[in-house]
Amino acid sequence: MNKKELIELINSLKIDKEEFWILSSSALVLRGLYQDAKDLDIAVTKKGLEQLKNNYNLKIKENGWYIVNDKVECVLDTKEKDKIEKYNNYNLESIEKYYSYLKNSNRKKDKERIPLVENYIKLKMENNCCD
Repeated sequence: MNKKELIELINSLKIDKEEFWILSSSALVLRGLYQDAKDLDIAVTKKGLEQLKNNYNLKIKENGWYIVNDKVECVLDTKEKDKIEKYNNYNLESIEKYYSYLKNSNRKKDKERIPLVENYIKLKMENNCCD
């Protein structure tokens, strides 16, 4: 999904915007760092999970994640300031938290994303230094 398709999917979800935040490649696509995402991974609060359960036929996976539909998966998490970064109208996984995840991952696709994220963090720091 490209950015436009991703935004349409996010806006179609039957969950309050403040009860979830967008993770991994989808968050990179929304930031303009990545061209497309194969699916939408989100973290949800307890309230958000209940909203999804009321609106979708969730299926739990072995790893604790839930399948919402063929394009969306979610995981229950606690909403904490250092985990979330507001970007335009969306709550995204903070870039620092995602970077930490990437550095600890052994997956090839995650290792390939490290330079993108490092460059983004560097530019973000440079732009914030002189505001």
